[in-house]
Amino acid sequence: VLTLLTSLSNPTNHDRHAKALELRDRALSSSPSSYGDLCLNLARVLAAPSPDVIPESEMSIWNDGDGGVSLMQLRHDPVGGWSQLREMAGLLLKNALVRPPLITVHAHTGEVLSPDDTHYKLTNSRQTRMFLLPDASLEIKSVLYLAVCDADVRVRRVASSIIASTTVGGNKTSGHVTGKCDDGSRSHEALPLREWRDLCPFLVHCLETSTLLTSTSTPQPLDPTNDSSARAVLGSLQTLIKVLEDAPEQFENEAETNAFNRLIPALLKVISLATSVGGESNIRAKRDSLSCIIAMIESMPPALVVVMSDFLGILSSLGNDSIPEVRKLVCRAIVQLLESRTEFLQDHFEGIATFILHASSDTDPDVSLEACEFWLTYGSLDDSIINTKMNQTVEQALPKLIPTLIKNMVYTKDKISELMEQNVIDQQLAEDQAKDLKPVFHKSKTKGGARKEDAQSTNNDNGDESDYESDSEDDNDDTKEWTTRQCSAASLDTLSSVFPNQSVIPHLLPALQESLGHADPWIREAGILALGAVSEGCSHAINECMDQLHPYLMNQVTATDSIPQLKIITCWTLARYIDWVVDRKQSGNPQGAGLLGRVVEAILQRSLDRNKRIQIAACSAVSVIAERTGDLLVPYLEGIYRTFAAAMGIYQTRALMILLDTMATMADFIGPASGEGILPGIYVPPILAIWASRMKQNPFDRVTLPLMESLASIVLNLQMNFQPWALQSFDNAMYIVNSSLMTLNDDNDEEDFDPMVCAVDLLDSLVEGLGENFPMLLSSSATYGETFLNVLHSLTGNEVSSVRTSAFALMGDLANKCPTVIQDATGELMTEAITCIDPSYPSVCNNAVWAIGEICVRCEGNAQPLKQFAPDIVQNLISLLMSSGSYQDEYGLPVAGLAENASSTMGRLAKVDPSFVASDLPRFLTGWCDGMTKINDLQERNDAFQGFIMSVQANPESIKVASPNLQDTITSILFAVVSWHIPPGYMPPDLLRGKYQFKPFPSSHPELAQGLGMLLHHLRHISGDEIWKQVENAMPKNVRRLMRESYNL
Repeated sequence: VLTLLTSLSNPTNHDRHAKALELRDRALSSSPSSYGDLCLNLARVLAAPSPDVIPESEMSIWNDGDGGVSLMQLRHDPVGGWSQLREMAGLLLKNALVRPPLITVHAHTGEVLSPDDTHYKLTNSRQTRMFLLPDASLEIKSVLYLAVCDADVRVRRVASSIIASTTVGGNKTSGHVTGKCDDGSRSHEALPLREWRDLCPFLVHCLETSTLLTSTSTPQPLDPTNDSSARAVLGSLQTLIKVLEDAPEQFENEAETNAFNRLIPALLKVISLATSVGGESNIRAKRDSLSCIIAMIESMPPALVVVMSDFLGILSSLGNDSIPEVRKLVCRAIVQLLESRTEFLQDHFEGIATFILHASSDTDPDVSLEACEFWLTYGSLDDSIINTKMNQTVEQALPKLIPTLIKNMVYTKDKISELMEQNVIDQQLAEDQAKDLKPVFHKSKTKGGARKEDAQSTNNDNGDESDYESDSEDDNDDTKEWTTRQCSAASLDTLSSVFPNQSVIPHLLPALQESLGHADPWIREAGILALGAVSEGCSHAINECMDQLHPYLMNQVTATDSIPQLKIITCWTLARYIDWVVDRKQSGNPQGAGLLGRVVEAILQRSLDRNKRIQIAACSAVSVIAERTGDLLVPYLEGIYRTFAAAMGIYQTRALMILLDTMATMADFIGPASGEGILPGIYVPPILAIWASRMKQNPFDRVTLPLMESLASIVLNLQMNFQPWALQSFDNAMYIVNSSLMTLNDDNDEEDFDPMVCAVDLLDSLVEGLGENFPMLLSSSATYGETFLNVLHSLTGNEVSSVRTSAFALMGDLANKCPTVIQDATGELMTEAITCIDPSYPSVCNNAVWAIGEICVRCEGNAQPLKQFAPDIVQNLISLLMSSGSYQDEYGLPVAGLAENASSTMGRLAKVDPSFVASDLPRFLTGWCDGMTKINDLQERNDAFQGFIMSVQANPESIKVASPNLQDTITSILFAVVSWHIPPGYMPPDLLRGKYQFKPFPSSHPELAQGLGMLLHHLRHISGDEIWKQVENAMPKNVRRLMRESYNL
């Protein structure tokens, strides 16, 4: 091990370094015994205070080798000596324990198999992670105890990291082989806490027996240089912080109960005593103890509840601590309590608000940021949590709070200097560097009845704070660090929505007037940010002042001598107030005539600015304006597109990507009007020219993702008006797909496949946009027309889930729009789709099921092509319908769309031939009913119900045997029918028993309405008077009225 460490610490000898890595990997993967020996020896080196404690025989063997390090150097070199070697041993140990190598074991005996073993590739073998044998595990734990208390701070740090990484928060496979191999996304619990019962007692013992806590006289400062108990305190606190921040609830549940209950009182005592004596080590102990308790606030163990009064008292005493880090932690603790356990703060809220208000203007930016989080959190609390006194307290703080927040929005002096330097660089039109560009990701299309709902939830995931992290508002900060400025703006935004305008405006307007009229442009910039922040919460009151404010904003954005940051923030704020401009126009106000055009023109001028960030801000502003105004922009489209076409010739990568996103947004919100007349000829050719230029250099250039996404939106809205450029787009997309298939393999990350996925989605948009004309496009492509179907088939079987997801979206749209294209490969494509009905990959599964349904639609009147596939389709769909609620996504939420798509496709299959479905109907009738109620798309919902009726007609007895209680079956069908009458877009909470709000059956589906009516009367007939009376009595009153008025029941 010493030779290994010295070889790895000397990378100048490349051959020896590579050989050392090879030998390490071999030792770790050959057997559990070899793995344990290496880990144990690494631990021994980590805990060895000097090379003198290593047996002389071992040192002689090492000294005879040529590791590139001498014994004298190990002893005396402070940089490359023994201390560094110990730290390296710890890091190697951590890596070996957290990411143990994959091994193949016998499925029944657990015996480790080598590649030469006859069982290695048989079905009775499987893969798992290498594991520690019990003896090695026990000794490593003992050695780690020593390392946690070591005199060397680096050793203590590494040891605490090893303990935290291997005990909690990882995959639960430990000891001998248990379960499948993990996917590598989480660490491996090599030393699981539930099996390390004396860890928590040891850490608490280190705290309780320190001289700081046990001294009978005046507490003395911790002295880690001369006092072993001081080192134990600092090492145990480091360990506890890492463990509790990673998995506080797991630590509480799996740690030894008595020790855990003693932990929090011990931490409070450390804070109290360390505060009274001072000193660097005491400050660190105080800070670390406070961090440990903060990590437990959200889970709130009973041991913390018991001492909450003491904890709040300590927070109060630390509020004016001289150490900024401690004040920051005090604010963080208060914010955590406010967010998760508000009840503990309610009795002290007035004093807390006063303290936080003062801390919001702390000279230390980290403290002020944590304090401002309090106001943002308060504004986000549920109304049921806030009592009247709390609201009154914050409302009374507004006169001081609002000016404080606006002052916090002014850039710091250091940031201003940095921005001024950056402004010079941004004027030079130099190509963006890779480090300045955000990663670009693409999300595959999701098809089927739930897709609108899914898209809406996806779009809303970021919350209100995203406005203050985006390019459009604060693109000046490349690090995208959450700052006091951003938090203050978000807090003002939230509070202006929580409190009535009359409580906010009297204190807001004077602060705005002072900022907007200030001679310092950086203060004016902060005022404009504040004005934009209150655009929603105070819209009514501010709109009354916009006759004066709007010209001011127009002057700021057009002034040639303004600093770039003023123009950037003004673009953002003008877009936030575009609704006021629209209202002026639509109300017929004479001053509103042409105002929208003037705003657009002013922002477009900024889009051609030399400064990259102004370019980005202008494009983002146009995107927001397009979302909010829609077709009101039509009169100005030619000017917008000509400006953007010119911009494409000067923009560098980052601004170009934002511009392409803006073009997509315009297509989505303006619609077909963006493709009328000469407009497409203005902006589509420049986009394709950029694509051709970039593709010559690198087909996977990062611009290609937003470019193809933009084209996909444009195609969908232009439809046949896009035909002049369809062939070039098709060939380019196919080139990227083929290039990806040839160059990417299993060694690539899934994100590496994004260009291929995006290209497939563009092909899908061409299918949707061109419709029945797509086959003509195929035939006109000399390069890819004949191979298209083979490529599609290979994509549906690709190993990468996102590729399969998009491939099935393309397959389904081909079946829908131009089925002749896939006619010759229907069998192969159906086989792949059925294979992919696996809810472990929900997006793939949803699209595969939906694609099968689209093929079923094309087979109505000709059941023969589906006959061989129908049994497998039905069995897979039954599984989805009866178990959809048990399938969860990565966030633990039910997978959206599975039941909806399965219901729709089952109905479409039944419409082809009810006998495919009817015999199994009792097994899934109630699940089918539940799934049908969730379908959004009217046509898919219609197909599901039509198929359901036909299946019931083919097997009428299924209703009687679908569940043990006939009443339950009838109720399921009734509520499926009721779903057709629910108001679109929103289900009122009192729909069933409050005011009658059911809608008539959609007039677009009269045949289905008649069929459902007949089905309901059939249900009443077969159930008999007694059972039907029970069903009727169980109906909410509004459902009874609906049945009576709409179905004569």
